[in-house]
Amino acid sequence: MLSQQGRLHGYLMLAQLAFAGFEILSRIALATGTHPLAFTFYRNCVASLVLGAVAAWTESEHKRPQLGTLLYLFGLGFLGVTVNQVCYLAGLKYTSAIFASAMRNSTPVFTFVIAALWRLEKVDLKRRDGQLKIFGSLLGLCGSLILSIYRGPVVIKSNISISSTAGTTGVSMLSWQIGAFFLTLACIAFGGFLILQAPVLDRYPSPVSFAAFTCLSSAIQTPLLGAFYKWNNWKITSTSEALAILYAGVIGSALVSSIQSWGVLTQGPVIVAAYQPLETIFTALFSMVFLKEDLQLGSIIGGSVVIVGLYALIWGQSQEQLLDEAAAHQLPETV
Repeated sequence: MLSQQGRLHGYLMLAQLAFAGFEILSRIALATGTHPLAFTFYRNCVASLVLGAVAAWTESEHKRPQLGTLLYLFGLGFLGVTVNQVCYLAGLKYTSAIFASAMRNSTPVFTFVIAALWRLEKVDLKRRDGQLKIFGSLLGLCGSLILSIYRGPVVIKSNISISSTAGTTGVSMLSWQIGAFFLTLACIAFGGFLILQAPVLDRYPSPVSFAAFTCLSSAIQTPLLGAFYKWNNWKITSTSEALAILYAGVIGSALVSSIQSWGVLTQGPVIVAAYQPLETIFTALFSMVFLKEDLQLGSIIGGSVVIVGLYALIWGQSQEQLLDEAAAHQLPETV
């Protein structure tokens, strides 16, 4: 029998595999004409229903949020769900699944930078942990810049494709940079969401209900944002679109977020973040088979720099925790 820690590692790996599947199905849906706003709307309708049912079962005895908390949740839903998902899907549409997945690894870096600018994250440059966090952040930002401005030659060309979706050969550099801009906005929006959700979870410690409310908020917001789009943009016209939306809502939003929340609760955020680069590897493999995407030098170099920066940041945060715990144990006892 596997221990709880062993099961956790297995589930975290499964979560990255599942999210890689979301990347592929979303790319196929976008290539067939699904609008990012429509995809976000339907995805969050599904996610809010699933998460709402789970919350009713697991958190029924928790107190209901007050009006002020609900308004705060509505704002968080706009930042962390609507803006994040629409920008991410727009970036995915303009670039590739491999590129978008590599950019996602920079989210912890942007989160740290935002927290440091708002003085919510302490950085002591005289200590090793502070130096590691700054070094990791700079590496992550440099990697994101490399991904944005450099594509490079094809390193591994995909000759196998199970989908009729076009590869990345015909994507112009301008489209690539527009996509990189949207993906950067998505990372910044989600980083801000992670920081701003902490105080509301202190007042309303119901993570599943929290996720359900933010998804429901996005389902309300996206039709308002897309009110001027033609009705045809909101239609689901193919089975692949419907499957992608169902998968995104049930697996991409509900299952993956639940596994990661369990990981944060039991082992902390560091171990959860450490598994993120696995999703890039799975996405690269799936993209070459299902989407006929070529692996380019810019994605390899930029993605590698981002991953090294991510692990440097994680190492710095873990070192900070160890040093703080050691300092706390050395404090003299007062009588």
